[in-house]
Amino acid sequence: MDSRTYVIINTSDLTLLDYSQLLTTSIETTIRSVDGDKAIVKYNGDMPPTIESLSNKTLYNHDEIIVIVESSEWRSEPSPP
Repeated sequence: MDSRTYVIINTSDLTLLDYSQLLTTSIETTIRSVDGDKAIVKYNGDMPPTIESLSNKTLYNHDEIIVIVESSEWRSEPSPP
């Protein structure tokens, strides 16, 4: 089972993050929504201060984030049947 926590944040907050506290290694390696307004970052364990300081964030586990990234908000092409 994946113990990572996935966080959806506004892309405008990406420059505020300390990537040394995250599993996401840089602003360039974030997964972004099709419209570019949201991004996903991830971490293990307790919430790092860099995420804690953000006011707009939503936390997900692995199973939840898989469903989200398969949606049209995150994929420009439909999922194969």
